[in-house]
Amino acid sequence: MSHHYTEVLIVGGSLIGLSSALFLSRHGVSVILAERHAGTSIHPRTPGYNARTMELFRAAGVEEAVRAAGPWRLTGSGLLWAESLTSPNHRWLERPSSRQDLSAVSPCDDVMLSQDVLEPVLREHAEAFGADLRFGTELRAYDDGPDGVTAVLADRATGARTMVHADYLIAADGTDSKIRRKLGIGRSGVGVLEHVAGIMVRADLGSALRDRSFAICQVNNPGFAGMVRVTGDTMALHVPYDPADGVGQFTAARCVELARAAAGIPDLAVKPLEVLPWQSTAAVADWFADGRVFLAGDAAHVMPPAGAYGANTGIQDAANLAWKLAYVLNGWAEPSLLETYDTERRPVATLTVEQALATGRDWFGAELPPEVAAVELVDEVSVKFGYRYDGAGFEDAHHPTGDPGARAPHVWLRRRGRRVSTVDLWAQGAVLLAGPEGAAWTEAAARLIGPWLSSYQVADGPVIPASPLLGDPERRWATAFGVTGGGAVLIRPDGFIAWRAAEPAGPHTDAVLAEAVRALLSGQVAEHVRTSLV
Repeated sequence: MSHHYTEVLIVGGSLIGLSSALFLSRHGVSVILAERHAGTSIHPRTPGYNARTMELFRAAGVEEAVRAAGPWRLTGSGLLWAESLTSPNHRWLERPSSRQDLSAVSPCDDVMLSQDVLEPVLREHAEAFGADLRFGTELRAYDDGPDGVTAVLADRATGARTMVHADYLIAADGTDSKIRRKLGIGRSGVGVLEHVAGIMVRADLGSALRDRSFAICQVNNPGFAGMVRVTGDTMALHVPYDPADGVGQFTAARCVELARAAAGIPDLAVKPLEVLPWQSTAAVADWFADGRVFLAGDAAHVMPPAGAYGANTGIQDAANLAWKLAYVLNGWAEPSLLETYDTERRPVATLTVEQALATGRDWFGAELPPEVAAVELVDEVSVKFGYRYDGAGFEDAHHPTGDPGARAPHVWLRRRGRRVSTVDLWAQGAVLLAGPEGAAWTEAAARLIGPWLSSYQVADGPVIPASPLLGDPERRWATAFGVTGGGAVLIRPDGFIAWRAAEPAGPHTDAVLAEAVRALLSGQVAEHVRTSLV
């Protein structure tokens, strides 16, 4: 048996595992990923990725590659109800043109593409950063000790085994996570809502759709009731069924019948491809970390598909965890920083599951259990951008506070004559931004400077291209971040505000900033640091 060492072992190579590998490897962390399937997903699954997720892909340098891969694969971005795909009897649940303008909220926008298209992009770029991705490989055993994780991996084709020694393990092995079960971590929530058969068929609808544009269509007629997605010449049918009848009822002949009924074309040529059963479930793991093992994505939380929050929440798990692991492994941060992964991401997952349930209720008329039936539906932009890590729920993403624990607002600035977003400034690591009278903050940062921290001073207005200051031609920065001209903010590598000083700190500047940085790197609550020292 061969032996290998890696800093992080990832089990599961779908969206969340691949995103984790990408985010970690771009931070210089060595990664081995084990995925039992021979390749990336062949199922469309997730129909799109929200702008907050695209900010994270932007920071990782893959935003343009993701956008280039996707728009042509789906027939549109609207949510449609219809008697059939070709029926004149239809109505929009969400029109393609009804999506909110995000230009004031983010430099990014939502992107519509299917999971089977995104995964190869993530795989390619993770490997380019040096990640060791082992498809067709499964985890046979592991042990989590005080000095690291020891795991046995097996090649499913040859049976060859490898012993891997890792500092940390990420369980991205899905809703039925074997790692979560071995750890004895339970789940809380309403549980399984319905059993669904995901049926993949090949059927060329040609011009039959009449240029009808949609991402998902809810079809309801005597022969078919369920959701349909069309990607090229492939139809994905999602049909609820009684588990007592078993998934075996979906024979090839039955799949042909269902596809024809969904399309509204009785003689449609259909080639059945695969039936993949899944469960619409709402549940959150009771904790996201145990020793050196971390749960991410569906291993940590599952939610109904309404709102398309599931995969996005998982990718955002990966980004939260990746920078913390990188900082700890590089010796910049204390191991206690890793404790904040659970305390930050688990409450967000719980809130997001509730919003997915409420979205299904309000959009599709889904019946909810009494304990969540009264959940108030929050504006979807605030669900995507407004979640906070200080336990305060969601803030209005259209009017961000700039508070510690909230996402850093997007503001267009100018650097050396080029337009940059504040989102671009934290892409390489933690960043300190200070106002035009905040030179003392950037000077203090220079005395603390390391490869993990950069600092900039923001002018009050435009600047010449040669200026070392960032220009703020719209004069929005100070208001957006809630500071005066002498204030400063410390932004984490995932774009969340760690600390803020609304005003100058006078002779205490060095001590205040040093304590704020210490709190960031040890996982303390930034708000406490702010109120106790400034």
